[in-house]
Amino acid sequence: MPIHPAQPSLPRGVRACVLLLALCALPRAATAQNPQPRDTVRGPVTIIADTVIGERPDSVDAISPRGAFLRSLVLPGWGQSELGAPGRGGIYFALEAGSLWMFAKSARKLDEARENERIARETGVLAPEQIDPLVRDRQNQREDWLTLSIFWLFFSGADAFVTAHLQDFDVHVNAIPRPGGALELQATVPLGRP
Repeated sequence: MPIHPAQPSLPRGVRACVLLLALCALPRAATAQNPQPRDTVRGPVTIIADTVIGERPDSVDAISPRGAFLRSLVLPGWGQSELGAPGRGGIYFALEAGSLWMFAKSARKLDEARENERIARETGVLAPEQIDPLVRDRQNQREDWLTLSIFWLFFSGADAFVTAHLQDFDVHVNAIPRPGGALELQATVPLGRP
């Protein structure tokens, strides 16, 4: 009979998040897609003309800086994605997700180090008032990952805030290579009305 080593299981919170995401991803029919029962008698169909003339103005689609900041605080990268920069939003999301994953991993490692410290105290290897250096190091690692996670969260929010402020600023920047390895930067800023 083969013996398989015990594999560490995911923390309960991570499993709950994965389950919630999986349930949200399950397909279901939208209300408009539900078929009418066959015994329903339909009356004449009235077609109403569209009341919208032309396209909506840009100000309707514009996101306020505060809204972009709050979106990025709720989900890092959401504010950037809503402002038309999904690549940058994805980077912020990945950075936040990675640092939160490492925070959870360092918390598990801290629990393991505390368990080893408890065993060392019970066996007399470690004095009761002595702190295992590994526990202290694991605590510092966990604090570092928490700090980095908070930093990415607020940095993503600040970037979305600034991007929202600059969304109607029309600047074109070009980089032109020159002989000898030089690089010329050229910025075009329109002034006045076109």
